[in-house]
Amino acid sequence: MTPQEIESFHRRSPGRRLGMLHRLSMAYMTCPLADMGLTKGRIGFLITVLQHEGIVQEDLSNLLFIDPAATARALKHLESDGLVRRDEDPEDRRRKLVYSTARARALQPELMAMLTRYNEALFDGLDREAQDRFLDMLDRLVANLRKGVEDMER
Repeated sequence: MTPQEIESFHRRSPGRRLGMLHRLSMAYMTCPLADMGLTKGRIGFLITVLQHEGIVQEDLSNLLFIDPAATARALKHLESDGLVRRDEDPEDRRRKLVYSTARARALQPELMAMLTRYNEALFDGLDREAQDRFLDMLDRLVANLRKGVEDMER
C-alpha cells in the first residue's frame, strides 16, 4: 500500500475512531471516578452488577464480553473496595453470584449523575433522533463483531 492508500484507509477506519472515543471517554471519567474512589477499568462491572443483582460471575463476563480471568480480578478489587460481594450459588457451588453492597448503592446516584454528564458532553449538538440512530448503529456494529468472533471460534 502506498502512504496515500494507508491514509485513505485510516480516514475511513471506524476502529480508529472508536478507539479514540474510548480513550477520550476514559480521560473524561478518570477524575470524577477517582473522587468517588472508583477506577475506569472497573466501572462497567459495577454498573452491570447494580443493574443485575445476583448475576452469575460467568454471565457477567459474557455480558461484558470480557475474559473470565479479567472479570475475576476486577471483582476481587471491587470486593476489596467494599463495592461488591460474591456468594456461592446454592444451586451450584462452583458458581459465584455477584451482588452490590450498601456502599456501592450509596454511590449509585453520584455515579449516574457523572455518567449523565458524560452522555450530555458526548451527544452535545446531536438531537434525540441522531443520538438514537448512533446508538442503533453501535448496537449493530457490536452484533456484527460478536457474530464474527463466534464464527471464528467455530
